[in-house]
This record gives sequence, C-alpha cells and structure tokens, in this order.
Amino acid sequence: MFTKMFTKLKERIRHFDYKIKKIMKSGFYVSFYICLFATLLLAVYALLYTSPNLYYIGLSLLKTGFMFFVYFIICGFAFDTIQKQLI
Repeated sequence: MFTKMFTKLKERIRHFDYKIKKIMKSGFYVSFYICLFATLLLAVYALLYTSPNLYYIGLSLLKTGFMFFVYFIICGFAFDTIQKQLI
C-alpha cells in the first residue's frame, strides 16, 4: 500500500511545471543548509557545552529548516494544482 502511494507521489512530482520544480529544489537546498548549520551548532554544543543558548538556537534552526522543507513541498503541490486548474 505504501509503495503504491509513493509511486503515485513520484508520478505527480514528475509532471510538475519546470518553474515549480526549480523553486522547490532551491527551497530544499536552503532548508538543507539551515539544517546543516543547526547540526553544526548542536555538535559544537555537545562537544564544548559552553552555553545552553547555543542548544536552543541550534534546535530552533533545525525545526525551522524542517518546517521550510515541508512548506516547500506543500506549496509546490498547491501551486501545481492551482496552475493545472487554471489551464
């Protein structure tokens, strides 16, 4: 059942407009770099344990990066649906 859903999702993403794919891809890169920077901050906190604020900043950035990732996926599907309904 999961594989059917996953293949249906892949087919839908494959038929996205080029501009939507490009925006989603750049959004994924931004989200990835935010998460990477947050992981670096959390690693520094784990190694040095200098300030609890460093932990909270890293954790907040990690949450933000993941949320941006999800937002770009949702907005990509929404814009594609709206664009196909207008045509």
